[in-house]
Amino acid sequence: MSLKDLIDGAASAAGSVAAVAADPVDPAAERSALLDKLHQARTAFDMNQSTQSGGQWLAADDAGRVAFTPTRPDCQPMVIGGQAVTFWKVEELPEVLDAFEAAINAGELDPQLTGSTPAGHSLPLERLAPR
Repeated sequence: MSLKDLIDGAASAAGSVAAVAADPVDPAAERSALLDKLHQARTAFDMNQSTQSGGQWLAADDAGRVAFTPTRPDCQPMVIGGQAVTFWKVEELPEVLDAFEAAINAGELDPQLTGSTPAGHSLPLERLAPR
């Protein structure tokens, strides 16, 4: 293999990686994937399952509180109120998850979903707080 072949191969590979990195992320597809993960987490929690595909979003303790740890479709943590984990009372959980779903559908989480990382963006905690 010649030096020219090596350089051409490396340039082609770099061009392929750059093209993939430059592809715009479809917010609708990311929202749909996030909604699927939310529904899986909600079902698993309702059925008292301890594990879920893509990571455990909801974990209850003995004091009646639930840790809510949502992740993007690529498994990076979502940020709510500047935190990757928020804590809620078990009885508040349905309303919190409904509000989270509404925020997804409204595109409020798109900056976290379409960026290379969720860093720098946060859904306000008040957006999920039960009324």
